Amino acid sequence: MNSIEERKFPTLLFISLTYIIGNWLFKSSIVDILALFYFGYGLGLIVTYILLHLKIKLSLHALAVSGLAGFLICFSYSYKINLLLVLIVLFILSGLISTSRLILKAHKLKEIVIGYSVGILTQIIVFVLYYMI
Repeated sequence: MNSIEERKFPTLLFISLTYIIGNWLFKSSIVDILALFYFGYGLGLIVTYILLHLKIKLSLHALAVSGLAGFLICFSYSYKINLLLVLIVLFILSGLISTSRLILKAHKLKEIVIGYSVGILTQIIVFVLYYMI
């Protein structure tokens, strides 16, 4: 999707889907941390939608891969599991994805950095809020 306007409806659709899936997972208390993963993505997409209205485009690919990294960091911390090798592979993969987006001229470096930052921060924010409340 080249223009900012083309991104608005799919973003709203995925905000709805992540909320529905997250809410469903949260109600079954067995996988509540997985629900946080979806709520983190939902928050990231809400931030994306707000930025779209401010005419700021970001890389949803970077948001997705960094959201997974952020979730795995929180998951590792929560369950005291060493996921260092998985995180290293994921960060290398995120570098490859981001580089491909730059080579294809689908995004500028600023858009990738914003997407990556939003992805990690929203996962951490949801995790911290959940364990503070």
